[in-house]
Amino acid sequence: MSLHRRAFTKTLAALGVTAAAPALAQAKTIEVSMKNNPKAIFVPATVNCKVGDTVSWTNPGVITHSVTCDPAQAVDKGNVALPAGVAPFDSGNMEESATFTHTFAAKGTYKYFCKLHEAMGMVGTVVVS
Repeated sequence: MSLHRRAFTKTLAALGVTAAAPALAQAKTIEVSMKNNPKAIFVPATVNCKVGDTVSWTNPGVITHSVTCDPAQAVDKGNVALPAGVAPFDSGNMEESATFTHTFAAKGTYKYFCKLHEAMGMVGTVVVS
C-alpha cells in the first residue's frame, strides 16, 4: 500500500468510515424434482453450478426413485460419469417426500440416473464449473 493510500485510509478510519470487505461468494442450492408424468424424469434434466454448490433432489410423488452416480450400479455405463478421482454417490431408495442433497467439491460433468428407472431413460447431468 502506498504512503498516500495508507494516510487516506487512516484519515477515513478516524472519521469512522471503514472500507467494506469484499462480499464472499455464497454457495447456492439448486432444486431438482423427480416427475412421473408421462414418464419418470429429473426436472431439470441438466443443472449448472459452481464448486461448493449443493443440488437438492426431491421426490414429491408416490413412486420410489434414486439419485445414483455410481458406475458400478449402472446397467448402461453411458448413463453415469464422474470427474477423475471423485467418489461415487447414491441416495438409496427415495420414497414420497424424500430429499437427497449432494455438495459438489470438484469441477466436471456428473451424469447420474435413477437405478429403478434407468431403462426408462431417467437420467440427469450436473455440470460444475
